Amino acid sequence: MKTIKSIACTQCGLIRTDPMPTPDELAEYYTTSYRVDYQLAFAGGPPRHHLVRSAREAAFRADLLKDRLVPGKALLDFGSGSGEFLAEARRRGCEVIGVEPGRDYADHARKRYGVAVLNDADEDSFPAGAFDVISTHHVLEHLRDPADVMERLSRWLKPDGVLHAAVPNMAATGKPPHERFHFAHVHGYVRETFDLLARRAGLVPHEAYPREDTTVVYRKTAAPMPPLGNPGLAQRLVTELRTTRPAVYLVSGAWIWPAIRRNAKAVRDGLAKS
Repeated sequence: MKTIKSIACTQCGLIRTDPMPTPDELAEYYTTSYRVDYQLAFAGGPPRHHLVRSAREAAFRADLLKDRLVPGKALLDFGSGSGEFLAEARRRGCEVIGVEPGRDYADHARKRYGVAVLNDADEDSFPAGAFDVISTHHVLEHLRDPADVMERLSRWLKPDGVLHAAVPNMAATGKPPHERFHFAHVHGYVRETFDLLARRAGLVPHEAYPREDTTVVYRKTAAPMPPLGNPGLAQRLVTELRTTRPAVYLVSGAWIWPAIRRNAKAVRDGLAKS
């Protein structure tokens, strides 16, 4: 078993895996193990319980952005998964396109919902100001260079557009360690570092939308860039996220109830209609 070590930047507090996996290591993991580890997708395509959860989350996200998801608006879902949010936004009249590197999930979205999904997108894939709404849901924690991607998304956003972005909150200490620290999560965020990432790309939280820690609706800003940093945050996180030795964690039994709850939820969602 390989130990995953995470470090925090002393200037801004951003958490990252050390050493950072190589592009080939991450590509191999996503090809062979990621969907099995995360969603028990042994057969290649998305399992039923994932589709139920994804549809539920898509409806919640669409309701949050309901004033923006209106006929004629252009939407990009960066990391569109199995396509439920794309389908919901199109149902509301938007022109939609997704980017999803997971080929089985992208194929599912195309076949089931008839939506356009690219397997990759570089900075020249779309012109500046192409989209009224961009969403990226639990994607940035997986990327080796999230700052570059956030800047790219900001360029693709119209001046009056909105970016809905969500990542796991590393400060949610009620979650067991393996749900926060994971091989696929090469960067870890808390509220402060997520806002710094956005501010570097010229984005700030939109006052008209409620936020939930690291689930935020951002807007563009023309305000001058302030010094980006958060001295002292790294040390605070080291204290708050102090590690527990694996043997101690196993003996404590703290993992039992979360495991039971997670499996029960997967069974329940698997029995529901997708």
